[in-house]
Amino acid sequence: MNHKDSTRLSQAVEEYLLQLIEQGYPETYINAQSSALQDFRLFVERQPKKWDEIFTFETLKEFMQQGDGKKGRSAVRGLARFLYQQKQISQPIPLKSRQKLPGIFEDYLHYCATARYDTEKTVQHTRRILEAFQHYLKRHDINLSAITIEQIDAFEREYNAAYARHSQKFNRSCLKIFLKYLYHERRELTRDIAALLKVPRIFHRTKPPCFLRTDEIQQLFDSMSLSTPADLRTNAMIHIAYTMGLRPQEICRLTLDDIEFSKAEMRIKDRKAGSPITLPIPPKTLKAIVAYVVEGRPENKYRELFLRCQRPNDPISQPNVSYAIKACMRKAGLPEEATPYWLRHTYAQHLLEAGVSVFEIKEMLGHDDIDATRRYLHIHIKLMRRVVLGEIV
Repeated sequence: MNHKDSTRLSQAVEEYLLQLIEQGYPETYINAQSSALQDFRLFVERQPKKWDEIFTFETLKEFMQQGDGKKGRSAVRGLARFLYQQKQISQPIPLKSRQKLPGIFEDYLHYCATARYDTEKTVQHTRRILEAFQHYLKRHDINLSAITIEQIDAFEREYNAAYARHSQKFNRSCLKIFLKYLYHERRELTRDIAALLKVPRIFHRTKPPCFLRTDEIQQLFDSMSLSTPADLRTNAMIHIAYTMGLRPQEICRLTLDDIEFSKAEMRIKDRKAGSPITLPIPPKTLKAIVAYVVEGRPENKYRELFLRCQRPNDPISQPNVSYAIKACMRKAGLPEEATPYWLRHTYAQHLLEAGVSVFEIKEMLGHDDIDATRRYLHIHIKLMRRVVLGEIV
């Protein structure tokens, strides 16, 4: 390792350990991490490795064979995750060894992580597609710079054969973005083949939304416990979903700055349709949020409303919200197929029953298409007859 990378690694270790201190980890844990990372730094300094070659599965495996494998593995993986979040490496250390792709493929994955700010999950998915694409090129003896749209279509049909329609669309989009990169950023292709690779829209049959009956809602709230910070967090999330109609991804993005506690208002900035809105917070929901903030929310630097209960107490993600709400629904004995979106659909039903117009509901739910809101007219036959036909039922 050269002197520049050695200095960079030492600085990265120091910044990572400072983060652990700020997050409240015990001194014994930090000292163990520091010791393991110093051993790792001394190990890689003796290796003829470049920066991008340090945080790989192979390097970690070599290091583990020389010392305390379990502690060293945990410390190095933690440092790698920190550097990935800081956009200093293209990906964290994978759980298993992956095929090393040709330079231009690896460059693109690094571009996805650092320039496009793709999530780790998206980058790993893209890697799997590129691995299959590289294997296809090698198997058919195709030069990447001379590839044709017919050959790309043939690969796409072969690769997508085992995937569902929505996954096929996503895979095709990933491949299309890679082709754009080859043409616009690297000039590897002489023409913009990506423009010829069509990603067709998928049309759905109209499917009435599922919702919860009044007795099921009561059953859900009666079953909830408020004895732990996780319980208080789930209680607040369920109240927000049921009384304000927020999606799980909108719930996980809420921050303390989005809530005006004195006015009982919530600002929803990051919506699926990209249309911010300020909504009133019902009294019971405000009470549930305050209970979580005061008695259950960890105190740290993050401004996100909902945080993990375990250290490092970082913000939760959309799957965390969905899992917590769905687990509570199962505990309450609700239908097995019930999801957090049923709370959102129930919210829409209550708005319809209260006489709110479809256009107002569209804004409150954050739909970008009125047709998406009209689906709620199918929830109840009496509502449909009243709204569409103007009958008094």
